[in-house]
Amino acid sequence: MLSERMPVVRFEFSETEDPVQDLDHIGLTDAEIVELVSSRHAMGYWRSDLASGHVFWSRGVFDIYGMDYTKGPVNLTVAYGSVHQEDLHFMLELIERAASEKTGFHYVLRLKNGESGFKYVRSVGRYRKTGDGREELFGIVEDIIDQVRLVGIFGNPAAAA
Repeated sequence: MLSERMPVVRFEFSETEDPVQDLDHIGLTDAEIVELVSSRHAMGYWRSDLASGHVFWSRGVFDIYGMDYTKGPVNLTVAYGSVHQEDLHFMLELIERAASEKTGFHYVLRLKNGESGFKYVRSVGRYRKTGDGREELFGIVEDIIDQVRLVGIFGNPAAAA
């Protein structure tokens, strides 16, 4: 099994953000860019209101987690139950620190995929203060199992033989 051969679980803070690409000269809308990026593979978007503690997911995140879609706040107890127990503490600490230190983060962790298997997901989060002064974290979640398999094959020539 992949997770036994190659540990790739990773957690990190983003002290600096990459500059936003200037795309005005290309003539693409934000909606078109989101559609292009989202069509690559399973991906979804999330937002966490720090004052209320409510987290909202797009349909794509619910699909990745294998949960029923709802427009209301996410049942975090169910969501956290899907995260590999060795990874959950790191994920929660990272999110808590990002909120308190007003920074971003990036992690790759294992998410339950059926009864006994796990898949890898990546999340990138950013802090923001809204126009009305609310503090939030927002970001993406993407299923990365296909890329992990490629790294396992091409990163280890013996595995490809």
